[in-house]
Amino acid sequence: MPSAPQSVSKPLSIAKAGEACFAGLQDFMCQNPNAEIPDETLASLHMLYGKNFAKALEVVDSGGITCFVGERTGRTLYKVPGRRPADQYLVFPAHFCSCQSFQFDVVGRSEAVCCKHQLAARLATVLKRVAIVTTCDIELARMLLEQCDG
Repeated sequence: MPSAPQSVSKPLSIAKAGEACFAGLQDFMCQNPNAEIPDETLASLHMLYGKNFAKALEVVDSGGITCFVGERTGRTLYKVPGRRPADQYLVFPAHFCSCQSFQFDVVGRSEAVCCKHQLAARLATVLKRVAIVTTCDIELARMLLEQCDG
């Protein structure tokens, strides 16, 4: 069986390793709610995600990440702040971000597995540093439609 091309297999390997790190971090934080992220986990995540991980930590530290949860479906959509106060990006942590970096670096050039906003949403969730807002599912759809009109 032929092996996958390097351009496909490397991002998949990074994504799988990242999933394992986040799963381990989630377990650790559940058992140690007030603990800091262990140094070895920080090093592993930084090795996998590079500069985007360091930037994601800055986003989490600055706060303002909100998770909207559909009251009927339980679907989640995050709003993650950008550099400027007016910048708010819609994020599905494992699949999508509305920022330009996601479009260019992740989708267009495949230079990254995810953007800093996706990482920030995941980290904020694991670290319980996210505001959770339950809303109707129609509101979630409206937020997405506004993004399309943007």
